[in-house]
Amino acid sequence: MWYRYAAFGKIDLDKYISEDLSEDFNIEEELKELLKSGVSPNFGIIYFHILNQNLENSRLKKYISSFEPSRNKGARATYNPRTKVLGLRDLQPDETIQNLTQSIKHEIRHAVDKGRKYRTPHISNAEIDLAIDFFNNNKDELVDPTTGELRYNQDQMVFYFAYDYISKEHPEIKNLSDQMQKVLIDQMVKENISRPDQLYDVFVRLSQNEDDSDITSHYYINDPQEYTTLLSDLDMLISPQAIKTYFDKYTQFADKEKIINALRFVFTTPSQDTSIRVLADINFEGANLLSYILELAQNDQMKRNAFKILNDNFQQFLLLIDNEEPEQIKEAKKGYNAPRTGKMKKRWSVKHKRAIDCSNPKGFSAKQYCKRKRRGGNYKTDG
Repeated sequence: MWYRYAAFGKIDLDKYISEDLSEDFNIEEELKELLKSGVSPNFGIIYFHILNQNLENSRLKKYISSFEPSRNKGARATYNPRTKVLGLRDLQPDETIQNLTQSIKHEIRHAVDKGRKYRTPHISNAEIDLAIDFFNNNKDELVDPTTGELRYNQDQMVFYFAYDYISKEHPEIKNLSDQMQKVLIDQMVKENISRPDQLYDVFVRLSQNEDDSDITSHYYINDPQEYTTLLSDLDMLISPQAIKTYFDKYTQFADKEKIINALRFVFTTPSQDTSIRVLADINFEGANLLSYILELAQNDQMKRNAFKILNDNFQQFLLLIDNEEPEQIKEAKKGYNAPRTGKMKKRWSVKHKRAIDCSNPKGFSAKQYCKRKRRGGNYKTDG
């Protein structure tokens, strides 16, 4: 069955995996329990032999073949969709198992994303990291000191990059003929470099002294493979529950209605600096991701969907706090009709409605009211 998209391009892992396994599944709880067994609580060191041993008895085995140390030291988690190997690095002093859980959920969304193969190929973070290392190690040779421009065209730059990579893994290539070297390098480029044009663009931007992290962020945010996963991350990080946690923290210092009104302003104008600061207090990673999307995303629909996710989560937050109201307040609300505005739009009072005898309604309006009442309040269904 085609995988489940939630609204606005999100992938709901719990729904997808529950459907796939034919049983209810809470991936966050499963991951946390698994990680707690193999991650040092004090130092964040990952014991891979323990994780892999416990993975054998986990339902996650269907989506993760094994845990291995990540080659990308900048990422908490990496994933190979072909082998299903999940790469992890030890936690930093300011990171928790919750952070690692979120990163793994991001990667597993790639694992269940059946639309992945239909999207436009895009340069990966791993390719960018390798390109940055190659450029920094060979900058004097690659850049003309007079013009500040690259000495070589796209095909030449990609060839030198591939040769440098292969020669480190297989030094014996240096002893082969030029023709054989070219055959091996062409094969490596075809199998491992998804977008030579984007790789060359990275080299051009590096030659113009653009910051490494800005280049990486630009390509990451605009990767078609990351569209659904990044929106899902935003939905997960700035969730209704996260908003409520923020709300509960500040209700001891300020009036609840004032906080709600302030949050309403934040979620209707999330691109403003003051709003971003509040969102960072709700969840720093979520606010950071939102800032990158708004600043770097070239897909306007992605920006609109990000706004929609935030608005929906704020509305869900309002339902959460509404459900926590004391019963007497809820009862009082049942007998209350918010006033309408405008000419000839006075609302009937509850007292007036109760006075209508639907066994003998008088007047057109009363008859229509009784019909709707028999339909359960619906306006456009048969009575």
